[in-house]
Amino acid sequence: MSTKVPNFNTFSTIIDRLSIENVKLSHFEFLLAQDGSDKSELDKKIQMQLEMIKLIRLELENFMLEVFLNKNYDYIDEERTFK
Repeated sequence: MSTKVPNFNTFSTIIDRLSIENVKLSHFEFLLAQDGSDKSELDKKIQMQLEMIKLIRLELENFMLEVFLNKNYDYIDEERTFK
């Protein structure tokens, strides 16, 4: 397993990205339900979000499988600038 870099490819980063993309999807779905919204443009955005979420979930699945199979999770301990 390769060493994971904070804010790039760690477990928490993948989970964070997944949650952000789901919030964006919810926002677009909310706008779609509103009158006067450009439905074709929102449909495109929703489809893009669904694809993004699918890919991130696949990345998370592969990540977790690698951790479980190797019984190892190696990461760089990030030093914070401000405390």
